[in-house]
Amino acid sequence: MRIALILMLFLILMTQKEACAENIAALESQIRELTQVVHELKNTVDIQQQEISDLKRNYEIKYQVPLPQPTVQPTILPPKFTPEIGAVADVVAKLDSSKVDPENVNRVSIRELELVLGSNVDPYSRLDATIAFNDKNEIDLEEAYLTRFGLPFGTTARIGEFLPKIGKMVPVHRDSIDTVDEPLVIQRYFGDEGMHKAGVDLTKVLDLPLPSVHQVTVGVLEGGNGDGGTAFGPARRRPTLYGHLKNYIDITDVTNFELGASEAVGSNANDASFKTNVLGLDATLHHIIGQDKEIKLQGEAFVLNRRESIDELDGATNPSGDFWGGYGLFDVRLSSQWGTGFRFDYVEPVNRLLADPNKAEIGYTGYLTFYQSEFARLRAQFSHIYLTSGGIDDRVFLQGTFAIGEHKHKLQ
Repeated sequence: MRIALILMLFLILMTQKEACAENIAALESQIRELTQVVHELKNTVDIQQQEISDLKRNYEIKYQVPLPQPTVQPTILPPKFTPEIGAVADVVAKLDSSKVDPENVNRVSIRELELVLGSNVDPYSRLDATIAFNDKNEIDLEEAYLTRFGLPFGTTARIGEFLPKIGKMVPVHRDSIDTVDEPLVIQRYFGDEGMHKAGVDLTKVLDLPLPSVHQVTVGVLEGGNGDGGTAFGPARRRPTLYGHLKNYIDITDVTNFELGASEAVGSNANDASFKTNVLGLDATLHHIIGQDKEIKLQGEAFVLNRRESIDELDGATNPSGDFWGGYGLFDVRLSSQWGTGFRFDYVEPVNRLLADPNKAEIGYTGYLTFYQSEFARLRAQFSHIYLTSGGIDDRVFLQGTFAIGEHKHKLQ
């Protein structure tokens, strides 16, 4: 009897053991299946995130603006009292053979420290401001403008102090250009750093049945140039009118082309006549080679027509005639951290009439850029410039650009 009971218990234990083994095997199988599902979901998420990043990148390359955030109904907007704040420091060491401005050569300087502020005022508008400081204790209000969205006919307006959309280089901040300094044609015609002016402009994307994007901008600015510019006269009270047409097309998934045309008319003296006309043409070809590898070809040309005028204040006759200048830029992003490029400059300065009317400034510039991160960049540049006076100016730049906080013009 005892033996039968023992055998029965033994059989029960063996049955339970087999059942437990089967349950464990089933659980292990389910765990393997769930693990496989998790891996598949992770791969799907990674692919979708990459697609989103590619779409965002293509949008920002295509429209040259950050991807807008989804519209939120005004009734559910949370209260916001602190604006977006950022700072961009531009440190430059310069060696220059020129004797024209000995105080600004062979020295290291904080060329610019930009304080960048911005925030949505309400669901319909946004306020942006950029205040620049330098080591000469100078303060410059570069931007302070309100952008109003959703106006009639699908237009967007800006009012205040801003960088006008004249050509390709003038609307871009220094920390976002591909070289240490602006092309010579920008410096000579519009100013050493381009130009920023108070005014108002309207922008509209044209709704055309074409596989391309067309954007038109028209505006009215206060008169004058940026520092060192010569296209217009000194009187700020004489307005400058300008317009810009931007045309963009995706040639392939990795290649796009942009063509733009600009015109600006204003006064070249203290009179009220529109005696200066600037016509501009810009083109940019952008090709993505692979991961973090890109090629960009960019060029601009400006034709400046000045009719003779007599300054109301001192009676001087302003230089008149036709002048033109332009540049060509070849930029290569070799990897996520390295880039290089070359720029050719040609410009007929307005004041060349005081030297040799048959000469123009010609420059050759090469540069190498190390992108430490999106917010830190180091650059070395060499420029060889033939001056209208017949001399040669060799310039060596070492630049460090560093950004913190939130800012619109990130280092790219």
